[in-house]
Amino acid sequence: MEQFNINGHIVKVDVQKTKDLYEPLPLISDKAHCGCEDCSYYTKTIVHSSPAIQRFFEQFGIDPRKEAEVWRANENKDGTYYYVADYHFIGEIQGIKELDWIDVEEASFGLTNRIENLPSPMIPETFTTPIIELIVRINLRSDI
Repeated sequence: MEQFNINGHIVKVDVQKTKDLYEPLPLISDKAHCGCEDCSYYTKTIVHSSPAIQRFFEQFGIDPRKEAEVWRANENKDGTYYYVADYHFIGEIQGIKELDWIDVEEASFGLTNRIENLPSPMIPETFTTPIIELIVRINLRSDI
């Protein structure tokens, strides 16, 4: 497992295993996952978020177009859409259960050790413990 120091805490991640688990998964926008209008929009726009946000996902092996449970919470006055999405990856935060919110440009990320038993309807059956749940709160442009 690779180790990352995030906000002074060690996060161990099996990046390659996470990438391998994400590879066969459908896009969030595919009917095999959800395919609703909100998920389709999210899939299309999340790839246009900043390079820093893309790197944050990539360091854990996450393809932000796949696996997530996505909610469009509201439309902002500036025409952007506020989304919340939950992802999962293989890893463990050392010494604590969760990290405080991490701001990366227009997004905030939360990481929590997933301690509930598997299987879970929120996590693909192919995923095994240890698992970290990553939550992102992000405003996405509506003009893409």
